[in-house]
Amino acid sequence: MSQLGVTNSTLSRHLWFVGAFNSDLAQVIHDDFNTRNLMLPVPDNVEIEFISEPEFNQRIRNSIFGQQRTPKGNKNRLQVIVTSAEVIFSSAGKNLESCFIISCHENSQADIFLGASFSAKNLASAIAIGFEYLLNKQQIQQLNQDVATATRERKELGEIGIALSSEKDLDKLLDKVLREGRKLGNCEAASLYLLVNTQSDNPKLLFKLTQNSKINFDFKEKHFPLTNQSLAGYVALTGEILNIADAYQLPHSLPYQFDKSFDKATGYRTRQLLVLPMTNHKRKIIGVLQFINHQDQHEALTGGAGFTAERQELLLSLASQAAVAIDNSQLIDNIQSLFEGFVAASVKAIESRDPVTSGHSFRVAEFTTGLAECLDKNQLGKYKDITFSAAQLREIRYASLLHDFGKVGVKEHVLLKANKLQDSRANYLLLKIEWQKQLLQRKFYQKLVAENEPELIKNWQSSHLFLKMQSELEKLAGFQEILMRANKPSLLEAKVAEELNYLLEYQMDDSYPFGKTLLSEDDFLSLSVTKGSLTPEERAEIQSHVVHTEAFLNQIPWTDELGGVPTIAASHHEKLDGTGYPKGSFEADIPVASKIMAIADIYDALTARDRPYKKAVQIELALDILKDEASNGKLCQTMVDTFIEAKVYQKIHS
Repeated sequence: MSQLGVTNSTLSRHLWFVGAFNSDLAQVIHDDFNTRNLMLPVPDNVEIEFISEPEFNQRIRNSIFGQQRTPKGNKNRLQVIVTSAEVIFSSAGKNLESCFIISCHENSQADIFLGASFSAKNLASAIAIGFEYLLNKQQIQQLNQDVATATRERKELGEIGIALSSEKDLDKLLDKVLREGRKLGNCEAASLYLLVNTQSDNPKLLFKLTQNSKINFDFKEKHFPLTNQSLAGYVALTGEILNIADAYQLPHSLPYQFDKSFDKATGYRTRQLLVLPMTNHKRKIIGVLQFINHQDQHEALTGGAGFTAERQELLLSLASQAAVAIDNSQLIDNIQSLFEGFVAASVKAIESRDPVTSGHSFRVAEFTTGLAECLDKNQLGKYKDITFSAAQLREIRYASLLHDFGKVGVKEHVLLKANKLQDSRANYLLLKIEWQKQLLQRKFYQKLVAENEPELIKNWQSSHLFLKMQSELEKLAGFQEILMRANKPSLLEAKVAEELNYLLEYQMDDSYPFGKTLLSEDDFLSLSVTKGSLTPEERAEIQSHVVHTEAFLNQIPWTDELGGVPTIAASHHEKLDGTGYPKGSFEADIPVASKIMAIADIYDALTARDRPYKKAVQIELALDILKDEASNGKLCQTMVDTFIEAKVYQKIHS
């Protein structure tokens, strides 16, 4: 049996003639191919090669064993085979979908049946039909492949858009833009530039990130003047797209030129460049994407075709998606910065109302987040399954910074009360005693003069009137001393507490116009406070700051990630045994973050050196107090142990 076949350079498509013909007919076919008398629909850039049976057999064997040879040169090669080897048909049968079979025998696999007697003209026509069929089939397959590729790329672009929109971290976002862009663009390298200081007289182009699959090198961000002399600068200023086939062959008449310094320093060779503007939804250019050296999809080598129009359109869509995603990320960062400023301003406002606790909120935030991080890392005790994400740590930090925000709702004279009496009231009482002393002396001298007794005047210092006055003056001086001692916020001595009754019972001179008693009931109650400076009513006023904190913070439209800030901040004075305030919550109802903050708040209150009404407690004693609170069931034992063992307190005291 004799056969004639046509195949492309990879032997993947074949045109076979199956039939008996003599060598004369084969020579006619050979001559017709060489003279192109068959008028086959073959493109001009296709070279037709006539090969012998032995060579064809060898190529088939090489093909079967995976040793295909790629023709040299840039032309496509179409191989026309005239042979009588029966094995060829059975070999081709392995890939019949890519065959067009012409037969002179009844063959169920044939596409055209010529019959036993046929002319060269009939054969030529059949071969022409076969060629056209295969070329059309190839075009259809290519179209289907292009459609499938475009569909896949559009799907990938959509998936990339979703991925970009969900990424909030700007650095991770930019890395993802370049990584996915290089995949879509099938290129070796990519770079990303951002426009900065655009509202100033000196706008800059920030070389933010670059990736290269071929070489490794150290990269640092750089700022460049925004001019049209660089490729990225030109695109940023004009919004034009630059699709450059060879970066080294740019005409000198262009305003921009390729900077070869990177290639010289690294030995890399930049060829094709696609430079795209990143335009946001406001049609404002926020940056530039630059894709470098398109790679041949089949050979994975840098090709010469550059970036096609379809590839350019695809990457331009990515650039637009990236611009919107970057815009959103920067907007989130700006909102974050704005909120950080609001929190800092709020803390400043709190401290301006209560200057003696300056720095307290920031220290509590440091201690609280530090302890939370240690608990997350160590996984100890009943909280071994508790973890804190970055968002949760941020929530804890904000709650810590704003935990005393409600102090803006506390009466100022109570908030700033350093002693048991307001300074003005204490001074008034001291002056009141001083007035009484002056009155006694004045009355003595008036009476001494009224007596008009020379002997009495001569010896007035030993007279009973003087001694009586002196005794009264000493008592009043003692009252002043008692008043000043009782007014201090330290622990009230029992003797001083008893002596306060004398001040309460003391009656002013009848001539005093503002009441008869030295102390009012309120003065007496304030001075009788055994510890600290606040009366029960004033302490309740101070404790109400957590209620105000929750009420005020609930007015802020928190995001879902920060929604727990009001409750966490308002619960930092709760105790595990229910003795805390404002709600008297027990352990199960207290947020974990609030339990952590309670330890931080107590420790800082004990060790703070900025409280004028008390001395700072030594660190060792403060830690012992925390241990006692934990052993008494008021603070979490695991948390206190971690606070001490991990030396969280050294975040400030170092």
